[in-house]
Amino acid sequence: MTLLTMLLTCVIATGTPGLDAWRWPLGPPVPKVIRAFAPPASPWGAGHRGVDLAARPGQPVYAAGPGRVSYADRLAGRGVIAIDHGALRTTYLPVRPSVRAGRRVASGTRIGVLEVGLVHCTASCLHWGLRRGSLYLDPLSLVQRQVRLLPLWSQPSPSAPQRAPAPSHEPRMTLRDATTATGGALTGMVLAFTLAFAWRRTRARYRLRRPPSGVVDLSRERRLRRTP
Repeated sequence: MTLLTMLLTCVIATGTPGLDAWRWPLGPPVPKVIRAFAPPASPWGAGHRGVDLAARPGQPVYAAGPGRVSYADRLAGRGVIAIDHGALRTTYLPVRPSVRAGRRVASGTRIGVLEVGLVHCTASCLHWGLRRGSLYLDPLSLVQRQVRLLPLWSQPSPSAPQRAPAPSHEPRMTLRDATTATGGALTGMVLAFTLAFAWRRTRARYRLRRPPSGVVDLSRERRLRRTP
């Protein structure tokens, strides 16, 4: 399941904001991505669970989407803000919060400013994260639309002549061929029945002409005596 499908499912099932409700947490203009999302191979493995956006200290940070602030305080020496958006949660650090936990915010609401002196990456930046439960996702998928191109099928012109299908080399039996084959089979059956009937009558006549046992065939005796 793609991230886009997961987000649409969240919209229907849990009331998560639609794709048009999201915005960059910085700007305008659109910030530069210093480091992209790199999920770890295992839950405890090394990786980059979010994206780093170029920002200057004191720059305002905005909510990426409508939701409720679930955390806004310091954690491990830096300010962290988390906002729940139904099944999704976005995180922002290091940020000095200007909102409190429990507050409802709209997309684009100012939630704080980038802290000074706490450097998360090599240059001043905002670390922006996205989670769905315990699964880390790429937050750029909220603001960068994924477009898939479909193949272009050419439509035949109405004035273009239609090509006849290529003739098949496989033999086909037509109705005439089937009738001829059936008539030939019936003719053969009638001929075979006629020959068998004639043969039986011939054998019966031959048997009737033979004299019974003990009776002299005079015709046969005359033919034998005439023979020199």
